[in-house]
This record gives sequence, C-alpha cells and structure tokens, in this order.
Amino acid sequence: MKSIKFLLSAAVLLAGANTATAQTTHTIDLVGTAFSPADITIDEGDTVIWNWVSGLHNVVSNEDMWTSGAPTTGPFTYTITFDAAFMAANPANGNLYGFHCEVHQAFGMVGSVKVITNNPVLTISNFNAGQITTLGVSGALPNTTVGFAYSLSGVGPTNFNVPGCGAMTLSLSNPVTIVGTAIADAAGNAAVTARIPAGTVGARVWVQAVDLGACKLSNGATMIIG
Repeated sequence: MKSIKFLLSAAVLLAGANTATAQTTHTIDLVGTAFSPADITIDEGDTVIWNWVSGLHNVVSNEDMWTSGAPTTGPFTYTITFDAAFMAANPANGNLYGFHCEVHQAFGMVGSVKVITNNPVLTISNFNAGQITTLGVSGALPNTTVGFAYSLSGVGPTNFNVPGCGAMTLSLSNPVTIVGTAIADAAGNAAVTARIPAGTVGARVWVQAVDLGACKLSNGATMIIG
C-alpha cells in the first residue's frame, strides 16, 4: 500500500509540474482580407498557429526573417514556436514580431506577435539615415551599467567575453561594435543615442544590449535603416 500511495503521490506531483511549465498555443485565422486576431501578446515558449480559413494568403515577417511561403489557399497552417532559440535566431525590436499577407497588405492585412520574456527588453526608435536613433532598454537591474552594441554582419551567434560577466552568446556576428553604455535608472530603464550615417537607407543592422549588473542579454533587434 505504501508503494502504491508513493506512486500516486509522485504522479500527482509530476502532473502539477507539467501543468506549471506547459506552454500555450495561440491560433490566428486568415479570413477574407484580415488576420483574426491581428495582434496578440504571448509568453516566451508559446506557439502560434496561422490557420487559413478563406482566401489566398501567406504570412511574411515584416523584416523578412521568416515566411510561410508562396500565397496559397486553405486548408493550410503555418506554425512558429517563439522559444529562446527562435528568438535568438530571429531577433525583433522590442520582441515585437510584425507580419503581413503579401496579397492583401495594401488592404490592411497586417498583424503582430508581442513576446513577453524575463530578460531586459531592447527597443529602438527613429532608425533613419542621417538622424539620431535612440536605443533603449527596460527591465535592467536598477542603477547598474547597460552596454549597447551592433553588427553589420549578421545575427550570430557569437561567443563574446563581456567584462564582469564572462563568456556570453550574442545574437550578433563579428565584428561587434560598441555603441556606448548608460546607467539604468531606479525603474531599470537605460538609453543611448547615436547618429545613423546619411546614405545608408536600406542597410540591415543587428543590435543587442547587455545588462552588466545582472549579466543578462536583452533581445536582439534586426533593423533596416529607413
């Protein structure tokens, strides 16, 4: 009896553990000339399924990071699991993954997936040639240094020896260029500014930040200069 009770207790504990770590699947329907819902917020590790209900469609990343392929009619589905590996290989500004249907983009068939993580979040604004861009981080350890870097070569991964933190795997390819550092405020926010050279419209840049106090990397960001 003791053995049976032990096995039952273990089964209950395992079931509870599986429930606690279970991830969620979200479905976005493609109907007519719209995504339904168009914009969703998910947790890191969740899965998104795009489901063709009616019409000729595809799903394409706004940054050309991924695509469902040529436009097609249903029944058809396209699936992405937004786990750490996918996000490192497909870094998005602010963890916001915009997408559209090539056939109906002009009709407003666009959407987005916002991914919530436990790491600092890098958000970049005004990324235009000849102008001042702002690289900002939220969720850093308050009152500690945050470093910002970029690459013109690709998304990495690259092992990089970060002073005070040791080896870290960046979503940047060598050569990696340091933009600058800033001290996070009491709310964990830090930012630096930089001028983007004129005549660089259309160039692709990969950016990432590191919280040197917590030794945590932010999301990467794939940016196209406007």
